[in-house]
Amino acid sequence: MKEKLYLFDIDGTLISPGPSARKAINQAIENFTGIPPNLQIKDVAGLTDRLIVKNTLRKNGTDGDITEVINNIINDYLTLFEDTYLESKEAFVYEDALKLIQNIKEKCFPLGLLTGNVKRGAQIKLNRFDLMKHFSFGAFGEEGKTRSDLPIVARNRAREVLNQTYEYDEIVLVGDTPEDAIAARINGCKSIIVCRRQEWYDEIVKAGADLIVERLDDPAIKI
Repeated sequence: MKEKLYLFDIDGTLISPGPSARKAINQAIENFTGIPPNLQIKDVAGLTDRLIVKNTLRKNGTDGDITEVINNIINDYLTLFEDTYLESKEAFVYEDALKLIQNIKEKCFPLGLLTGNVKRGAQIKLNRFDLMKHFSFGAFGEEGKTRSDLPIVARNRAREVLNQTYEYDEIVLVGDTPEDAIAARINGCKSIIVCRRQEWYDEIVKAGADLIVERLDDPAIKI
């Protein structure tokens, strides 16, 4: 059996964080700019946390080196988010994702994270549901400008943590957006994309997803 490494996205794939994450990043940006960005799902889906903030600042006319401003906004976002997320009744785990995780673990294939969330944000989101225990490592949003920068980070980290080198075609990205499929295709990885929003289906197809499913417990997924 060919060895595989499965890398999971978080939002829309493993969990739905509810509105608290987007509200928190909205508030953090407004705190620093004085302008409410009113971010919509299209402004955040598939992007890294830092790119979301950078895009918003540039749209508002912020010029020059904004690295420190982005850092401050992200830190404020994490504080606001942690305070509200644990009490949110709208966040939940996708049960079909848990089934896929179990199927992969039964085959003894390793699991990692590949997410646009900064590491602390990922931990906040997953620890609430005790999900971090399934993943031995991750590639996070502060480690690349875009999601497509992260597979090489994950591959290098897998070598460090698992003491094994994976070829890119042995790596499977599990996500829910066109950006997940693009990241896989650009890097020569495989992709499983769960289409939880039907309005994204055509874009996911154009992005070159290897397998598109409506649920992650679909029998079409062969581990």
